[in-house]
Amino acid sequence: MIVLAFIHLFSTPLISKWLAHELTKETMTTVSPPFLLNHIVVGILLIPFGVSTLYSAAGVRTGQPWARGIAITNSVAVLFLPLLVGILMGPEYYRSTPFLVAAILITVIGVSMLIPLIWLSGRPRAHGSVKSGT
Repeated sequence: MIVLAFIHLFSTPLISKWLAHELTKETMTTVSPPFLLNHIVVGILLIPFGVSTLYSAAGVRTGQPWARGIAITNSVAVLFLPLLVGILMGPEYYRSTPFLVAAILITVIGVSMLIPLIWLSGRPRAHGSVKSGT
């Protein structure tokens, strides 16, 4: 997620140049600002999202309930993102190869975040909790 954040932020000037080449000046003044703002906001918000996911991973390994809650929330959000985008934007965007590739990658990332949480759910804590009286 953090890498994706920097990809978003560093690609913003490239997208701006591409938009300037593809759109008329009139359309550019209407479309470009909200599009670029959205791209920057997503890039910035992906940083704390990625950091919270990384931070919670250590807590999940030691059985911390707060960490598990953060990790599950983040993984479910990522996993359902392509579905929600499809519902809100419509399926026609999935005909675009870059859009489809991004949706597939996001789904793979969401699954790869959720599977370890399911796998670790029944495992004992890494720090070796011992029940009293045994």
